[in-house]
Amino acid sequence: MITIAKASDHVKPCNIEQSERHNRRDAEYIASLNPRSLYVRTELSQNNESYVVPDLKDVTLQQHYDAIKAMLKKKTGRAMQEKKVTVIGKNGKPKERNGSSPIRESVVNIKPDTTMADLQKYTENVHERWGIRAIQIHIHKDEGHYDNPDDPSTWKPNLHAHIIWDWMNHDTGKSYKLGKKDMEELQDMVAEVLEMERGKRKAETGREHLERNEFILQTQKEQSAKLEIEIAEKRDRLNAENGNAIKFGVANLFGKGKYADMEKENKHLKEDLSKQKAILQQQYQKILDAERQRLNQQLVEKEKQINELQAKYKDEMFCHQRDNQEKDRIINQQKRIISDYRERLGYYLSTLSELLQGAVKAVVDFVRSGYSSFTYRQKGDIKRYMNSQPDKEEAADIVLNASSPFLKADESERVKGNLFDIALDVKEERQQGHSYGHGRCM
Repeated sequence: MITIAKASDHVKPCNIEQSERHNRRDAEYIASLNPRSLYVRTELSQNNESYVVPDLKDVTLQQHYDAIKAMLKKKTGRAMQEKKVTVIGKNGKPKERNGSSPIRESVVNIKPDTTMADLQKYTENVHERWGIRAIQIHIHKDEGHYDNPDDPSTWKPNLHAHIIWDWMNHDTGKSYKLGKKDMEELQDMVAEVLEMERGKRKAETGREHLERNEFILQTQKEQSAKLEIEIAEKRDRLNAENGNAIKFGVANLFGKGKYADMEKENKHLKEDLSKQKAILQQQYQKILDAERQRLNQQLVEKEKQINELQAKYKDEMFCHQRDNQEKDRIINQQKRIISDYRERLGYYLSTLSELLQGAVKAVVDFVRSGYSSFTYRQKGDIKRYMNSQPDKEEAADIVLNASSPFLKADESERVKGNLFDIALDVKEERQQGHSYGHGRCM
């Protein structure tokens, strides 16, 4: 028996890996389901339909997700916030905020005659209204549940479609923001396009959307409660028709018609209620087992991820330590070179005359300082040596040659020009001194 659900579009962040496995219906996914609580009837899977937008035909959801990350980085200069973050709410208390959800997934209730064209029209209306683009649509007509797993006739189909949305504005690099009013308008739109009765607003019911397993349990609890109410009502009618049960209990002993018949029906209803509770308990236990198995699998995967991160951290720490050791080695090598240079400079200068030592040291200090010309003190040390030599140009060559072990090729050329300028200055000063002395003699 097919019960037509009310129109609903439940949107949530897309679990990419799980969504693709669920919508592909591959053998590995089907094999992972608990056979006793199996909610997919594979013999009905041929009735399913899928649609993918042409430009993403051969692109996985993970690849599209990575492309969105790259687009966001290019458009905004910021990396996508993927992890949950803790923020301070308006009430001053901390709360968790989900990271970015660029790809989202809808579960939309449908009718037996809902077509892919109907759903495409709905997604086109959504795109025109908010800009959000549907990239995949999957119609599922093979899902449901058994009220009694041992009775095939109790199968209750869950007709629905999955819509995968690209929730990003590719012109701005920002996600679309839909408020409470927008989501209400979305529910109105899906009901209108699919020609279904709209579900009650959340503000009226105060109820959150239920996931598949929760919905099954809730439905079965409501059925059980309804059965209990039916038994109580019939008991009340029985007492009203036959008077007080204690006063007229003798009627039952003599098999009074209507009272006896209703007692029999009441007995059957109680037996049905007991069976229904037993079935409900079995299904609840199966769902709990399946959920426990799923959580255990998630725990194993999380532990695997933690081990991988720890191994990666150790590798990075090793590389960091190795880089630091290499840096220390280079620094120590440079210190040794500098120390050796100073020792060689000291030894070399010790072999020269005192005046030549001063001139060479002035040249080395000039080169190391990076100045464009000698300082007054450096010129003075060089001039003192040149004044002790009869040929000033030759003295400049001697200073240059004595300094060459400590100079590079380009430095030698620069020093050579400066030295010969100083030699000319010394010669002019000497000539001026002779002229001044000759004038006094006259």
